[in-house]
Amino acid sequence: MDTKTLGACCCLAAVAAGAGAQQTADTFVENAAIRVGVNLKWGGAITHVSVPGGPNIINSADLGRQIQQSYYSGPPNYQREGKRKSPAWSGFPWNPIQTGDAYHNGSKVLEHRVANGELYVKTVPMLWPMDNDPGECVMETWIKLLPGGSKFSYRARLTNARSDKTQYRGSSQEVPAVYVNGPWHRLMTYQGDKPFTGGPITEVRNAHSEGWPWVNYLPTEAWAALVNEQGTGIGVVVERPMEFHGGFAGQRGKGGEKDGPTGYMSPIATEILDHNLVYEYHCTFVVGSLEQIRAEARRLAPKSPPSWRFDTARHGWYYANGRDAGYPLAERGLAVIADKPGEAVRLLGPNTFWRAEAAGAVRIRLTSRVAGKVRVYWRGTPPLVASTRPSEYARWRETWWDAARSVEASFPSGDKQWVTVKLAGAPGYEGGLTGLALDVPDGVAVFEVTLGSGSAARPGRS
Repeated sequence: MDTKTLGACCCLAAVAAGAGAQQTADTFVENAAIRVGVNLKWGGAITHVSVPGGPNIINSADLGRQIQQSYYSGPPNYQREGKRKSPAWSGFPWNPIQTGDAYHNGSKVLEHRVANGELYVKTVPMLWPMDNDPGECVMETWIKLLPGGSKFSYRARLTNARSDKTQYRGSSQEVPAVYVNGPWHRLMTYQGDKPFTGGPITEVRNAHSEGWPWVNYLPTEAWAALVNEQGTGIGVVVERPMEFHGGFAGQRGKGGEKDGPTGYMSPIATEILDHNLVYEYHCTFVVGSLEQIRAEARRLAPKSPPSWRFDTARHGWYYANGRDAGYPLAERGLAVIADKPGEAVRLLGPNTFWRAEAAGAVRIRLTSRVAGKVRVYWRGTPPLVASTRPSEYARWRETWWDAARSVEASFPSGDKQWVTVKLAGAPGYEGGLTGLALDVPDGVAVFEVTLGSGSAARPGRS
C-alpha cells in the first residue's frame, strides 16, 4: 500500500466489523473550562474530551481511534517470527500506535502523573496489525490545560530503539490521529490562498464514490475542526500549515464513543523514522465554536515564512532517490547519499504555505567538497484538494515538481557556506505557494533552508 494512504486505516476495521471494546477514561486533567481524560489500560491515549455539562467528543470503538500517537515505517510488510498478524492488515508496515493493537491488546503504560494542570504518560506501544507485539520504541505524551478557554496543548515524543537498523523511506505520520463521535461529522477548515483575511470557512467532504472515506487537504490557516450541526466541536491547530487527512465514516450525526460512525482528522508529516530516532511534535486543541478555533489559530500563526534547521530533526524533509547518513543530525545535517552514485539527490520539503511576496529568496546552508549546482523547485496553488482516490492522489503528487517552476544556482566548495537563490521574478513564483524541493549533488550535506528576503539574518526553526 502506498504510504500516503496509510493515515487512519485503523478506523476502517471498526466501521466494517463494529468492534466495541469497553471504553472508560480513568485518569483526568481538568479545570472549570475543559476535562481531558486518558485510559491507562490503553496506553494513556486520550479517550475523553468534554466541556462542563457537555458529552464526550472522542470515539473509542476500537483501539485504533482516540486521540493518539501513530507512526509508520518499513518494512512494508512487517512480520516478526512467532507473532500473529491480522489478515485484515496483512500488507501493513511497522506501525506502533499508542492505544493498542487490532486484537485489543492495550499498550503498556510505564509511567504517568498529573500535576499543575498537566498530564504526562510514558508508553510502550503495540504494533497495530499484530497480536501482542510491542514496538521497540517508547512514546511520551504531555497534555497541558491552557488558560483563556477550553483548550489544551499536546506534545508527543517517539524514542526508537529498533533492532532493524535499515533507513526506510519517509512515510506519512499521524501527528496526532483524532477520532470523534458521530454528531461531530462536519470537517471544516480554510483552504484559500489568503489566510486570516476573512475568507470563507469550507467543509471538506468525500462524496463516498468509493470505500476510502478520507480526503487529503491543506488548511492554509494551519487548523481544522470537526463540528456538529450547531457549529461547535473540537479543532486542532498546528505550528505551520501542513497536509491534513480527514473525513467521516458511517452514518452522520449519530453514535457515541463505542459506536462505529466516526469523524477523523490528522495533521500529516512525512518523516523518516531511523532506528534510533527521537522525534517530537506539538499542537493545540480547542473545544468551542469555529470562530473560537480560528481565533486561536490566528493568535498562534507564525509571523515569518518557513525555515528549517537540520540539527535535531528533518522537519518533514525526505528523499525521492536517496537517503542520508542517519540520525543524529547535529554534526552532519542532511548528508545525502544517492541511490545511484553520482546522481543528484532530490530533497522533498513538507507541505506548507507562504505568499510569494513574503519570501523573495531561499538561503541554503550546505557543505560540499567540490563546486556544484543546486536547483530549487516550488509548488504553487491550488493547495491539497486533489483527488479523494488514493491512487490518483499518488499520481498527482508525482507531478508537483516541474522544471518550469524552478531556478538553479551555483556554489563553490566549502564548509557550511550560505547559497542564496533568488526566487522573486521567476516565472510561476507568485501568489500562494505550498512547498519546496531541492536537487543537490551526491555527497552534499544540507544544514539549513530558509525562505525570506535573502539577507544574512539567521533563520529560525520549523
